[in-house]
Amino acid sequence: MKTINKKHIIAFVFIVVILLILFYYVFQTLTGKERNLVQFILINLLPCVFITVINFLIVHTIYKYFKTRNIYLHVTLDLLISSVLSVLMVFLLNFIFSGFSTFNSNPEILKSIIFIILWNSIVVLLIEIFFYSQRQIDAEKTIAIIEKEKIQYQYETLKAQINPHFLFNSLNVLSSLAYEDAEKANLFSKKMSSVYRYVLLTSERLTVTLKEELAFLDAYVFLEKIRFGDNLQISLVNQANLSKEVIPVSLQLLVENAVKHNIATLNQPLTVKIEITGNEITVSNNLQPRTCVEGGGMGLINLQKQYALYNKTIDILKTETQFIVKLPFLD
Repeated sequence: MKTINKKHIIAFVFIVVILLILFYYVFQTLTGKERNLVQFILINLLPCVFITVINFLIVHTIYKYFKTRNIYLHVTLDLLISSVLSVLMVFLLNFIFSGFSTFNSNPEILKSIIFIILWNSIVVLLIEIFFYSQRQIDAEKTIAIIEKEKIQYQYETLKAQINPHFLFNSLNVLSSLAYEDAEKANLFSKKMSSVYRYVLLTSERLTVTLKEELAFLDAYVFLEKIRFGDNLQISLVNQANLSKEVIPVSLQLLVENAVKHNIATLNQPLTVKIEITGNEITVSNNLQPRTCVEGGGMGLINLQKQYALYNKTIDILKTETQFIVKLPFLD
């Protein structure tokens, strides 16, 4: 739980005072005794505030260490623990004031216990309301952050796919194929259109199936293979778990990252391996770093942020010869 706002502290003290006034009249009804209102509040304010603070700590601790979404179980546990501690405190004070000998059998103790239990119940419920409102505020902030990250990722993905370099290279290849092989040029244009169509159609989707992502990757790899030929070697191992969910364009981004940051020649071919296991997808490539690379690696950073929204992490391992990225499935 985040730091408590000063307004909340003032509101709590105000509520405590109001409750004390209410309990003043309850006390008069139960005992039939007349007492000064101001004196009653001053005498009971400090212990009631103390009990309120203890209750708050109890509720906070339970929320911290007892992870459950069942609000009824939370409230029951809060009331039980706080009431038991408060009753024990009443008996302890009675024991102290009786000279550490025996518990005083004064009937006023029973009235004090009733008072404490009622006070506990109301305060705990108020604290629960406070925690609920805080969770709602935090949830709204989280949703806002998720939407912001989603929009940013969509923008970066779209910008990466429609950047002038990719479009220029693709059009150059298409132009050359038009003179050399009309049939291949036709297939190239279809694959190219499917790449852009997939990016546009999935821009509003948070996840896609692995089957959809692999179909898109196949079109993208076709374009890159036409451009690089045997200089680029891409292999796919074990096409299982096709119904699993992944972030849209995630596999393409990793393949593009490998092509962008590494040399790919006939003597030094770039080898990219995509391996699918039960829990994750591993994309690895041999390291042949370019001396000059445009861009600051924002694609991989944005992908990490997307997975973080699902409480998932991307494992990145860089050795002397390999660059490896492991993407977990989202379901």
